[in-house]
Amino acid sequence: MEQRKRVGKLPPYWLFQLRLFPWVPYLLYQSKQAHKSSPKLPAQSSLLTLGKGENHILLLGESTVAGVGASCSDLSLAGNFYQLLGESYQIESIGKKGLRVKDALSLYYQQRQVPVPKSKGIILFLGANDCFLLTSPIAFKEEIETLIHQIQKATNVQWIYLAAIPPVHLFPAFSKRMSFFLQKQRNYLQAELEKIAAKNSIVIYQEIPMNLQPEFFSEDEIHPSDLGYQKIAELVVEKLSFTPLNTP
Repeated sequence: MEQRKRVGKLPPYWLFQLRLFPWVPYLLYQSKQAHKSSPKLPAQSSLLTLGKGENHILLLGESTVAGVGASCSDLSLAGNFYQLLGESYQIESIGKKGLRVKDALSLYYQQRQVPVPKSKGIILFLGANDCFLLTSPIAFKEEIETLIHQIQKATNVQWIYLAAIPPVHLFPAFSKRMSFFLQKQRNYLQAELEKIAAKNSIVIYQEIPMNLQPEFFSEDEIHPSDLGYQKIAELVVEKLSFTPLNTP
């Protein structure tokens, strides 16, 4: 089993909240300014099913799964997965910009396009919005565990790929002060993902490389570009090469 790079021991979350509190009005202002000045990019793969292969894989998550920043559906995360895995696969994408973990299960039940398939695997991209909206680590952990349990029960899935939370502190659109607090918040939520993956044998966890180049981002400096989506898909497929994707 590959050794995971773990988040170090963190101070109590209430200490982080105490330090954050005086900055909240400024950070809210910064967030609104970033939202106003950023181009509004469409989602390319919010609800999308590609292929008719017998190996069904579900992508579920926030704007990364929805394909915000991609120029077309073929170059979204779902499109890249289908190109990389081939015609023996069926890729189903259910994504929503702004999605939090607590709402992911209801989105899945509302929008699934293939009636309760027996999936080979599920790929989850979640957590960025829980960073932005300061979800507590305790609530985040409970919500992720519930999501994994219910999805596994509904699909009889063989494995669940749990992506690390996007590196929100590296998004070029944000100020240094906002990035500082986002990194701290991300560390707390990341630690919970690592705990979940360590105790659940069907969960495949993967950190995201932090050496992101400017061309990784789309014009809004928040979401991935076409190249960014290609790199993410390649990273995941490389990780899943250790997984028996085609087993019965």
